[in-house]
Amino acid sequence: MYVSEALQSLTVYLGRHGIEHPSTDAEWLLSFVLDCKRLELFLMPERVLTAEQTERLRALSMRRAQREPLQYIVGEVDFFGQKLTVDKCVLIPRPETEESVYQVRGYLEENFFKEPSDLSDIGYEGQKSLKILDLGTGSGAIAIALSALFPSVKFTAVDCSVEALAVAEKNSIVNNVRERISFVQSDWFSNIKGTFDVIISNPPYVSEEEYRSLQPEVRCFEPKSALTAEDEGLADLKYILSKAPEYLKRDGLLVMETGCTQHAALRAYAKTLGYVKTQSTLDLSHRERYFWAWV
Repeated sequence: MYVSEALQSLTVYLGRHGIEHPSTDAEWLLSFVLDCKRLELFLMPERVLTAEQTERLRALSMRRAQREPLQYIVGEVDFFGQKLTVDKCVLIPRPETEESVYQVRGYLEENFFKEPSDLSDIGYEGQKSLKILDLGTGSGAIAIALSALFPSVKFTAVDCSVEALAVAEKNSIVNNVRERISFVQSDWFSNIKGTFDVIISNPPYVSEEEYRSLQPEVRCFEPKSALTAEDEGLADLKYILSKAPEYLKRDGLLVMETGCTQHAALRAYAKTLGYVKTQSTLDLSHRERYFWAWV
């Protein structure tokens, strides 16, 4: 079978099974099997797949047709310039979380670090005492991306799952930031000591009702405990909001990724807890997605 034939037949097959972007997924799967870049496929349309490659492509295609996420099949995802391993122990990092890193980077640049024109070759140089806590680190995406940008910052990455922490630590090694991150198994703050300048979290915030309407890729494969929370998705957000002041330095900041309908409730709750300021910022679809609160 030629590359061009494989792409065509695979696109039809995936489309028949309800895959939203069948041609794109076909390109990813074939380039993964051939160990090449997607664009290179179009430079070798008459390359012939070996029997072994054809059989492997067939097996992977069947997994995708059963709605297993592409990222789990190929075992990795690009996130803010870093390549991360992902498996069924961790959520697949999403564009919304990547946007949160972008926004937090801007805040750190403005408040703690030199102007971008003063960057060194390895990243931002600044206050070496700056400490950031990443709650619910999962694959380590947030801590690793920010560590790569800010080599002088001390990060603590927390997760209750031993399996998730193993994935995150592996990713930190592959991306050469292991020495900048402390990994701690903890149910939110239960095993955390000390205070931090910034706490960042992407906690579960999906309600049970919302969960039932999610795509099969999410419902059937990604860890539900990392997605859903009680109280219409607010339980973990409120818990973090209530405990964070104990772990934040003076003028410290908490940033959480949230559901886009939860900010009114979070603002009201933060007010009862004595936060001096709150702010909502938008995701790439212009929805209230990130909740900021200062002590």
